[in-house]
Amino acid sequence: MRLLDLARAALEAEGLHLRRQARARGIQAALAATALIFLLLLLGMLHLAGFALLAPEWGTARAALILAGGDLIIALALAFAARRAGRDRLAAEAREVRQQAVRQIGNGAARALVLAPVLRGRRLKKGLVGAVLTALVLGLFVRR
Repeated sequence: MRLLDLARAALEAEGLHLRRQARARGIQAALAATALIFLLLLLGMLHLAGFALLAPEWGTARAALILAGGDLIIALALAFAARRAGRDRLAAEAREVRQQAVRQIGNGAARALVLAPVLRGRRLKKGLVGAVLTALVLGLFVRR
């Protein structure tokens, strides 16, 4: 009985922990969204100030084009950096190791499934037929 009480207490504590953690993440997300809104407003105001600064000397159309060109250069630089940051050799190597491990697990499980009817079968003929059928079925699934 004590073991069940401990398990129940652990389960309730884990549930409380997860609820509090979810609440904290929700508050963090709301604050981050609000900060992002103010950051976008700041960016708009900086564009407006830059436009007001450039317009008297260059004219409104050229001032807008200068700001748009600057935005384009920044956007291209950030896109290039994001594309480069997406390449992670260690992550690719880890994915390859995982795929090899899964393949080996699958091969081991397939061998066990093929051998199981042979080992389980009382008669050799029945066991061999089961092994062949299992191999055929596994072959169909592995090819997909």
